[in-house]
Amino acid sequence: MSHDNKININIVTSMEQWQALSKEWDDLLHRSGSDRVFLAWEWLYSWAECFVKADRALYILTVYNEDTLIGIAPWCIRKVRFSGFSMRQIEFLGTPEAGSDYLDVFAKKGKEKEVARSIYRFLFGEASSQWDCFGFLDIPSESLFLLHFMEQMREDGKYMEVEAGAFCPSLAIPKTREDFLARLSPNRRQQYLRHIRILEREGVVRHDSFKLEKAGQALKDFGELYRQRWNNADELLLFLEKLFLHFQGEDKVRLDLLSVNGKNIAGLLHLRCGESLLMYLMAVDHSFNKNISIGNIVVGLSIEKAVAEGLSEYNFLKGYEEYKFHWADKGDRSLGFFFYKRRLPLMVWLAVRFFKSMAKILVRQSR
Repeated sequence: MSHDNKININIVTSMEQWQALSKEWDDLLHRSGSDRVFLAWEWLYSWAECFVKADRALYILTVYNEDTLIGIAPWCIRKVRFSGFSMRQIEFLGTPEAGSDYLDVFAKKGKEKEVARSIYRFLFGEASSQWDCFGFLDIPSESLFLLHFMEQMREDGKYMEVEAGAFCPSLAIPKTREDFLARLSPNRRQQYLRHIRILEREGVVRHDSFKLEKAGQALKDFGELYRQRWNNADELLLFLEKLFLHFQGEDKVRLDLLSVNGKNIAGLLHLRCGESLLMYLMAVDHSFNKNISIGNIVVGLSIEKAVAEGLSEYNFLKGYEEYKFHWADKGDRSLGFFFYKRRLPLMVWLAVRFFKSMAKILVRQSR
C-alpha cells in the first residue's frame, strides 16, 4: 500500500478482493472518460476466471483520494520465460485472449493526471522490486493516462517504446435506411441488395436479435456456427457463458442470427456500449450458397437494425479484414507501450529481439 499525502494506492491480488469491488469499479468507470465495455468489472472478471492461470497473478491498482476511489489500473503480472531467463511483465487484464479493445487505466474525470502520476511514483518507488517490465497493448492513442504517464517518463529521462497497435474501423450510423444505402459505393450497394434478393429465393429469411435475457438458446446456436470455423472455440465460448452470467440484468449484449427456412446460417455477437454497437464475433456457415456473401448480408442487416434503433455508431473493433472497410467511414488507433528495466536478462532479451528484427529487414531487402 502506498500513501502519498491524501492519495492511497492498494494492490488487489485475489479474486475475492476484486469481487468486493464490483460496484465501486463500475461506478467509477461510468464517471470516467474511458467508459468501454472491455473495462467493465463483469468483462474483466469473467476473463480472469478463464485465463488467469499459473503464469499470471492479479496486480490491480486502486487509487484513493482519502476514502474516494479515483482511479483503477486493471493489470496482472505475467511471467515471461526466454532462453533460461524469466521476467515479470505488467500487462492489462483482458489481453490477448478474448480480443479486448480500448484497454486503459481509468480515472474520475478531471483526476487523470493525478492518478497517472501517482501510479508512476508507486511503480518506480516502493513497488519497483515487484516487476521487471511492462507491455501495454491495445491502449487508445487518446488515452489521458498514457499521455500523463509518458510525460512523466520523459521528464525523468526514461526510455520507452511506443508502437502502432490495432485499428478499429467504425461507421457513424445514419438516421435513415435510405441515407445508409446512399453512403455505400454504387457497387457495394448493388451487391448488397442483389445478394439479399438471391438469399430470399432460398426460402423464408429471418434476421432475429436477442438481448441478454433471451440469449440462452441463441448463444448455443451461435456456438454451433462458431465451432464450424474455429477449432479452439470452446475456451472463448466458456468465457462468454461466464460473461452472460455476470451481465445479467444489463443491456450489454445482443446476438443476431440469420436463418433460412429455420436453419441458422450466420450470427453476430454484439456488445452494447451506450449508443454504440460493437461487432465482437462473427460466425458464418460457409457451405451455404457460395455465390453470395452471407457475412456481409448479416452485417448489413445488423447495421440497418441499428439505424432503426437510433444508435450512433457501429464499431467493427480491431482488425484489417477487408469487409470492415467496405462499411466503415472512420476508426480509432490503439498503441503498444513498453518499458524494460536495465537488468542483464532484459538487455539480453532486447538484444536478441533487435537482431531478429534486423535479420528480417536484411532478408526483405535482399529479395
